[in-house]
Amino acid sequence: MFLGSFILKIRRAETPFYARLKRVYKAILTFQMPIPRILDPIFSLIRFLQILKYEVDQKVSVACLGFPILRTMCISIGERLEMEGFPYITGPVKVYIGNDVRLSGSFAISSGRIFDEPEFRIGNRTFIGAGCVFSVAKSITIGDDVLIAAECSVSDYSAHPLDPESRIAGGQVDPEEVRPVRIENKAWLGRGATILPGVTIGEGAVVGAATVVTKDVPPGGICVGNPGRLLSRTVYESKLRKDMVAR
Repeated sequence: MFLGSFILKIRRAETPFYARLKRVYKAILTFQMPIPRILDPIFSLIRFLQILKYEVDQKVSVACLGFPILRTMCISIGERLEMEGFPYITGPVKVYIGNDVRLSGSFAISSGRIFDEPEFRIGNRTFIGAGCVFSVAKSITIGDDVLIAAECSVSDYSAHPLDPESRIAGGQVDPEEVRPVRIENKAWLGRGATILPGVTIGEGAVVGAATVVTKDVPPGGICVGNPGRLLSRTVYESKLRKDMVAR
């Protein structure tokens, strides 16, 4: 209590004494060593070595620890997997990873207790950004050449039942409420997009950042907003316009 009150008085500068203490505190926070600019190359080298050490430590950790652990948690892993972090996998989910997949940073795959063997599949040459969350009770399928930006959420079921008493008792949703999700080839999910149960994202479709997708997105469709709505144009029409301008 006393320390909190003392700090508050300094922040408010209630008296000349506390005002002087506040000025001293700010001077300490903004203090910089008077190092001449001629030494900048030395500090640039120090920063480079710091980054290099971090990158090497990360690669060694992934190669010697992360990948072997992930291999024990997956049914199959394709060739040339690139990992920058370790996926957090919980539950009896069966994970299949294709060739040339890139996992950027850590993300989570969690499975419900509704079905015995839920499946999570990642196609070839697909990218998954850091901070994504995949909740699978039955099936989430990600196709080839898919781009999923950071902090996306994809789920094939609601984690809890609507009925309050069932929720309090720790119950699960009914199996009929589990609806598989499919993200087809070449689709792109923008940062923070949310894909709700039963949704299919069509081939080549684009989902805007922070969009909440409640319905299917057709091939080449562009979905934005909350709730997600389809734009009148498609990715193919945009490409056609560019080709016409180029001619």
